[in-house]
Amino acid sequence: MKQPLAKKSAHKADVEVSAKRVNVPAELQQKANAFLNSSNVDTKVLREIVYLLEEPECNAIGVMHVLEVIFKNLLKRKCILSAEKQQDKTKSKGKANQPNAKCQTLYNKAWSFMLVRLGSASKEESGVALKVCMQLISSESKYIYSNAWPSDRLRSVLETLVNSETTPPTAVAAFQKYARCLDVLQMTYQLLPELAPNSFADSPNIALNYLAIINLLDLGKTVLNAKEYHIGPGTDKHPNFEYNQTRKHLNAVWKGIIASCSGVDEKVHRQVLVVLLERILPHLQDPILLTDFLMDSLHQFDGPIALLALQGIFTLMQQQNITYPDVYQKLYNMFYPRMFYNKYKARLFYLADIFLTSTHLPENLVAAFVKRLARLALKSPTEDAIIMIRFICNLLLRHTGLQRLICATGAESGKQYENMLKRAGCHLDCIAFAAVEISDPYDETELDPVKAGALKSSLWEMSLLQKHAVPEVANAARFVSKSLPVVEFDLSSLLEMKECDIFDDGVKKEVNHFTLGYERPSNFALPQNDIVTKYWDII
Repeated sequence: MKQPLAKKSAHKADVEVSAKRVNVPAELQQKANAFLNSSNVDTKVLREIVYLLEEPECNAIGVMHVLEVIFKNLLKRKCILSAEKQQDKTKSKGKANQPNAKCQTLYNKAWSFMLVRLGSASKEESGVALKVCMQLISSESKYIYSNAWPSDRLRSVLETLVNSETTPPTAVAAFQKYARCLDVLQMTYQLLPELAPNSFADSPNIALNYLAIINLLDLGKTVLNAKEYHIGPGTDKHPNFEYNQTRKHLNAVWKGIIASCSGVDEKVHRQVLVVLLERILPHLQDPILLTDFLMDSLHQFDGPIALLALQGIFTLMQQQNITYPDVYQKLYNMFYPRMFYNKYKARLFYLADIFLTSTHLPENLVAAFVKRLARLALKSPTEDAIIMIRFICNLLLRHTGLQRLICATGAESGKQYENMLKRAGCHLDCIAFAAVEISDPYDETELDPVKAGALKSSLWEMSLLQKHAVPEVANAARFVSKSLPVVEFDLSSLLEMKECDIFDDGVKKEVNHFTLGYERPSNFALPQNDIVTKYWDII
């Protein structure tokens, strides 16, 4: 098997670049260069390199990079053929070309070793294994299958990810880059129904891995408009991506999920809803069929599952015109102290903002939300208190009739409550609410917001929050003491805010108040007349 001499230096350069990038041992680099520069295919040397991956102590990353260069070269030189072409060649010549047959066997063995590394718990190792596998798939498509997909190879990659012992698989993050390619998207959706577990309840880890892969497959406008391909768009008669065909595969995947997800635990159920909302719902052929599933999820579960189900129901209300009479009561009861530690609390604020946008809602209903948010702001983390105060201000701007809650007689309760706390010996910055009870017509234990009596109450909570220890919270609550703003606050910038961000902003504002040292230090000691020395002795 001869190789054009003009290309030898290029092959050697490929191995050397790969070696420099991943620190391949010099001995392995020399062996790979000698193999590529040989006029014949030395299968003994190739076997030695391939079986290095079987050794647990080997430099697996370096070996996989070297094998990538070698096998891409062999595929280009037609030393490795597909099974069909190998059979045709056997019939025409009477026996198979021995170097080709051995190369094919070693190539398949290398694939099996790399699939083992793909399931590794090491993020770097599994990422390199995935990269090499996808590059070899691209080379097979180009040199063996005439730009068609070698679907068996991609199936083996997906099967390894689904059955990975780590949940989610460590290589999933690396697969996201390829999942943005349209041809990979279509082929993955086409193969996934074959890889779905029969029962999500019996194998929850496999189910979570399966859902993690689907969560990467985005058919949104951004991906479609980018028009990225891994092996190419294909031909006009046989394109590698068609939206309608991919959509059919997506619907088949969802039918399989619904058929397998009965009796699952809350973790799997929550992930099913996330995948449904983020990836599946916009492309379903009959979204109305989700109504029962979402209703059951909303009524049978609390917390994140109920919130995600409510988001799905809201989408159906917008797009399919379904009606759900108790939706505001369900939304109202999702605001409770434990929600601050909910992973999806930003979705809750987002949904509440949309649900309460209409100015035609009953005042007593919106007033109940205002009071519930005000009460929660008293006992919430700092970043959530700011969001709720801004949200309350927006609701008062939308529903101007509720502005009387600021001027209501009961608003004096805030000052009364403040005096009671002082007499009880409680510092206002601590906001110890359980110490004293005050009279408020609003009943926060009432499940029905219309019957909570919020219109008879007042926003005394804002007066108390003006004494908050964190200046940002206190300043936000002062909107009740001055003219209301003309334009609503943008809540989107606050939804991802964290307490450390508030602290950093506060430090930046106060940094100019600190004095700098004006005495050059001569040893490891404080300057003379330093304020610290008035209260502490340095030993």
